[in-house]
Amino acid sequence: MTMAMRCTDCTTITHLSQNGFGSDHTQLSKFFDDIVAELRKSITLGGKTDVLQSLASLFEECSEEDWDGNEASPITEDAYLEARRLISNLPINLHMPEVVPEPSGEIGLEWSKGKDRTFVLSLSGRNEIVYAGLFGINKVHGVEYFGDTLPSAILENLRRLYT
Repeated sequence: MTMAMRCTDCTTITHLSQNGFGSDHTQLSKFFDDIVAELRKSITLGGKTDVLQSLASLFEECSEEDWDGNEASPITEDAYLEARRLISNLPINLHMPEVVPEPSGEIGLEWSKGKDRTFVLSLSGRNEIVYAGLFGINKVHGVEYFGDTLPSAILENLRRLYT
C-alpha cells in the first residue's frame, strides 16, 4: 500500500521528497529521475544555464582594467549581478541571449534573428536597462527601470523579435 505524505523539502521542480517508502515510491522515484534527466537536457533550461555560465566566464575574464588591450573599463560586480538577475528572470520559453562585454564596463545581452532583426540591451548595475531593437524597417530604443521584475517593454520587444 502506498501512502501520500506531505512534501516538506520540495524547493524546486527537480526535487522529489525522500519521505516515501514502498515499491510505488521506488517506481515513482525512478520515473521522476528520468523526467529530471530529460529536463536537464532541455534546450531551454540548459540554454539558461549555459548563458549564466558564459556570463560568469565573461565577468572573470573582463573584470580587470584594459581587458581588451584598448583601455576598456572593467566589468563591475554590480553589472554582473544585474545581468545574472535579468537572465534568471527571463521566461523559459524565450530564446536565450548572447552575452557580450562592453568597453564601457557594462554587460550587453544580444538576441538576433537575422541581419535586420536584432534586440540588444545593456546593463550597468544601476537598475536600468538601456535597449535598442531593429525589427525589419522598424526601430525602437529606450531606457527602462529594472526592479524586481523584467519591464514589460523588454518582454514585448523580445516577443516581437521572434514572432
